[in-house]
Amino acid sequence: MTLEDYQADLRRSYVGGGPSATVSGLVWSATAIVFSQSGLQAGFATLFFGGMVIFPISMLLCRTLFGRAGVVAGNPGGRIVVETLPMMFVGLFVAWLLMANRPDLVFPIAAMAVGAHYFNFRTAYGDMTYYILGGLMVAVGAVAAMGLGLTSLHTIALIAAIEIAFGAYLVLANRKSG
Repeated sequence: MTLEDYQADLRRSYVGGGPSATVSGLVWSATAIVFSQSGLQAGFATLFFGGMVIFPISMLLCRTLFGRAGVVAGNPGGRIVVETLPMMFVGLFVAWLLMANRPDLVFPIAAMAVGAHYFNFRTAYGDMTYYILGGLMVAVGAVAAMGLGLTSLHTIALIAAIEIAFGAYLVLANRKSG
């Protein structure tokens, strides 16, 4: 299986990753609601535990809504995506550690961690869109972390909007790849 073969297979099976980005954006949206109503700890718990269901919900959407079969056995591309998860979890752990002393940094660090994990998706899917998606998310997190006018709620809402918009774009761009 060539690089181009496994990238095309991942794009086909996962609709270019669009459902996952969209579901992630919806988790960030739920986080915004919970954060605004119940505070930092509940908001972070929503993001963390909601993040755990992104992949299963996305797979359900790919199979049922889009009628996609799973990846071809032996496709090494899925490993690239899975290998981004430890880095993201380290970032989320750092964000969690900051909760008591620097609550203003919790969601900016989380945004940068999630955004950074998208950079490897460029190789997995063969789509430069992931550099833009990841770059925007990291930039929003960095601007917020530097105290340049973005509150935690603004940060969460912007990340939600970015992921939903990119998820929709990726679905539209890959809807015929099945």
